[in-house]
Amino acid sequence: MTKLVRPVIIGIKGSRISKKEYFLFKKYPPLGYIIFSRNIETFSQLKNLITELRSINDYKNTLIMIDHEGGRVNRFSKFFSQSKYSAKNFGLTYENNKKEFFKNLNKFINFNSNLFNYLGINLVAAPTLDLFYKNKSDVIGDRSYSSKVEIVQAIGKLVIDMYKKKKILTIAKHVPGHGLSTKDSHLYLPVIKNKLRFLKKNDLACFRSVKSNFLMTAHIVYEDIDNNNPATLSKKLINELIRKQLNFKGLLMSDDICMKALKGSTQTLANKCFTAGCDIVLHCNGDYNQMLSLLESVRPASSSLLAKIIKLFNYTI
Repeated sequence: MTKLVRPVIIGIKGSRISKKEYFLFKKYPPLGYIIFSRNIETFSQLKNLITELRSINDYKNTLIMIDHEGGRVNRFSKFFSQSKYSAKNFGLTYENNKKEFFKNLNKFINFNSNLFNYLGINLVAAPTLDLFYKNKSDVIGDRSYSSKVEIVQAIGKLVIDMYKKKKILTIAKHVPGHGLSTKDSHLYLPVIKNKLRFLKKNDLACFRSVKSNFLMTAHIVYEDIDNNNPATLSKKLINELIRKQLNFKGLLMSDDICMKALKGSTQTLANKCFTAGCDIVLHCNGDYNQMLSLLESVRPASSSLLAKIIKLFNYTI
């Protein structure tokens, strides 16, 4: 069965798996699934849902992902608030009160990790390593730790290491940096005009030598690197910057290909992601017809990709 696994992470529509979804995933098993608020009624219901998702195929290392940063990105907001645990607050506390910072970060990571492990979640889309810039789109805003590279690097490393000790894999994002954007890539395709030398000293520096298991790409055009393609679809940017200059050896995941920054069919966008050098495609909206087109068209994961996944799990779980 493992040879049939598609290198895709899928978001289902509701709090239960529909019959259509079940048979689709049985025939074309994705590498994993992403959990959103729409999938959560109660903790016991979610635990059962995740157990069922894992049971659909015999691929033991099914990824169960959640995009949960704390602060305003909280998929459990109807159960508890994590407003005090925004990246911005962590950054400010790190600068002003290290003792308080470590106390809060330990609370935050321990709470999340215990919940994730109970539910069966093994992959979190964090930390956000985007720099903060004034007068830019608030799509990042308080999701950034700081406007200072060294603070973003330091806190990012701590978050990755602490989650890893709790057996949770991490996805650092959004490489090569979303902070300079004046537009929200959920709605528009942002274009960043800053020169590469500036990006290397600032935004890109936040991702240098990052030890996260995964990196997530940004749906942004960086004119001085590739003025034709957003980072997610740019072979030049992925090969020359992410793989070579940043020396990233882990797994590269696209941001959600349903976002309006990208234009084209689901099938076309997925193929462009893989051609550019992404290892895994993320598809979040739960649209059945799009999922069908995607899973039918995508080639099964290569043996080298599966080997990387297995190595990650053997190391951390």
